[in-house]
Amino acid sequence: MKSKTKLFLRGVLLVLFAGLFGLYVYLRSAEVLSPSQIDWLTSTLIAHRGVHDNENGTPENTLAAFKSAIDHGLIIELDVQSTKDDRIVVVHDDDLERLLGLAGKVKEYTYDEIIQRKILNSDQTIPLLSDVLDLIDGKVPVLIEIKNDQEVGEFESRVAQILEDYEGRFAVIAFNPYTLRWFRDNAPDIVRGQISGHYKVSEEDKLKGKKPRVWYERFMLSNLLVNFESRPNFIVYEIKDTSVARIRWFKELNVPLLGYTIDNQEEYDQVKGYYDNLIVNTVDLD
Repeated sequence: MKSKTKLFLRGVLLVLFAGLFGLYVYLRSAEVLSPSQIDWLTSTLIAHRGVHDNENGTPENTLAAFKSAIDHGLIIELDVQSTKDDRIVVVHDDDLERLLGLAGKVKEYTYDEIIQRKILNSDQTIPLLSDVLDLIDGKVPVLIEIKNDQEVGEFESRVAQILEDYEGRFAVIAFNPYTLRWFRDNAPDIVRGQISGHYKVSEEDKLKGKKPRVWYERFMLSNLLVNFESRPNFIVYEIKDTSVARIRWFKELNVPLLGYTIDNQEEYDQVKGYYDNLIVNTVDLD
C-alpha cells in the first residue's frame, strides 16, 4: 500500500514538474525567423541614436547623427515618441529639459513648438520619423524603439502607417511587450525585438520622481517571461551586470541576442564574443 502511495506521489510530482516546465517554456518562447529575414541584424555594429557627439554639434537622434552612421555603414538605432499634435518625432527622453531646456514632456508640445529650439546648442532640431527615413532611404538598416508606457494602439498604429511604404530593412523594438503584441497582431510582417534588462531606477531618475516597478513585474520582465505576449524575433538585453550564464540562458531561445550599450573599448572586449551584435555609443572600436 505504501509503495503504491509513493508511486502515486511521484507521478503527481512528475506531472506538476512537466506542467511547470511547459509553462516556463511557453512564457518565454520567441518566434524564430529564417536567416534571410533577419541576418541583416548582425551584419555590422548598431549606432545608438546614430553616431553622435553631444558636445560637438552632432547630437543624438538627429539627422546629422544618422548621416554620420550612414557614412560609417552602421545599423541605426533610434527612439520615437508622439507630440501633442500626434506627430511621430525621433527623441529619447520623455521630457525636453536635457536636450532643449524646456520644462515638460514631449507629448505636451506640438511639433512646431518643439522645432523652435535647437538641440544642445547645435544647429539640429528634433526630426520627424518620416524625415529620418527619407534620409536613410534603405542605405543601412534601422531599429526603431517605440517608447510608449501608456495605452497601446493608437501610437503604434501611426508608427506602422509611416513604416508601411518604407522599403529599407528595419525592425521595431520596445520595452513594453504589449506594444510588440500590437505589432504581432496588426503588422506581423514587421520584425520585432523585445528590450529588457534589470529594471533598476537610477538616482537621477528617482529625483525626477520615477518609481521602481513592483518586484513581480521586474521578475517577469527581466527574465523574459512576458514573451508569450510579444513573441519577439530577437532580444535586446542590458549588458551591465548580466552574467555569462544568463546570456547563455537567453541564447537558448534560438533568436539573435543583442547587447546594449557599449561605451568604450574595455566594455566591448569584455562582451563581444557573447552577443550576436552590440549597440554602441562609440565607433572607435577594434
